Amino acid sequence: MDDRNVILEVRDISKRFGGLRALDTVSVAIRRNSVHGIIGPNGAGKTTLFNLITGMLLPDSGQFEIEGKPIKKVRPHQLVSIGVSRTFQNIRLFKGMSVLENVMIGQHVHTPTAVFSIMINGRKSRSAENAAREEALAALGFVGMARNVDQNVDSLSYGNQRLVEFARALAAKPRILLLDEPAAGMNPTEKQHLLRLINSLQQKDYTVVLIEHDMKVVMNVCSTVSVLDHGKKLAEGRPEDIRRHPEVIRAYLGKSDRGHA
Repeated sequence: MDDRNVILEVRDISKRFGGLRALDTVSVAIRRNSVHGIIGPNGAGKTTLFNLITGMLLPDSGQFEIEGKPIKKVRPHQLVSIGVSRTFQNIRLFKGMSVLENVMIGQHVHTPTAVFSIMINGRKSRSAENAAREEALAALGFVGMARNVDQNVDSLSYGNQRLVEFARALAAKPRILLLDEPAAGMNPTEKQHLLRLINSLQQKDYTVVLIEHDMKVVMNVCSTVSVLDHGKKLAEGRPEDIRRHPEVIRAYLGKSDRGHA
């Protein structure tokens, strides 16, 4: 692989939780403008990997690089400022707030005034408020939630709440978007909409990395798939090759559920 085409590199990352080795010298190279899937049985280490990339956890060893530059001890809000944003396996929206307000919060790293202060008293930097609002509206329009901007997020369906979180991540203007099980809880129509959104992102020069259990989603949207099992990288390649890989088949069909990733 041409190193100049790698935007995010995970290099020999390891992480233990007590006696459990969650990740064991895992290396993954994510190509620019690709959709890269991270799959594996429950407990394989997928979400742990996302938490390490985004600074929510610190690795025991190994390193991450963005465009060839090592990223060390970066906190989550700092990572956003260098172009990485994410969604979560369990939706993390601000209850009691509107759809628009939730997405405006995704603008906080790009505004000179804290978004909470802007929304509460409106006295600090009206231009920043207007810019944050326009970006939030654009993100909501992209995901198909423009008609719901004033709706309280508590009243949305689970699938639509996922779209709001998706829009919030986009409003942070990332170059790299990490999606943790974005199709979870969605019905077939919502999943088709999600696939169209992810394909559109790739055409807009985003790089997308996604964890997903729905293999139809993975096989239809990813250009490359990395498979984790017991904290190790088991296989990596094109979706059609991964589908037929004997070790991957054995990992999915030959092991019982061991809990969450």
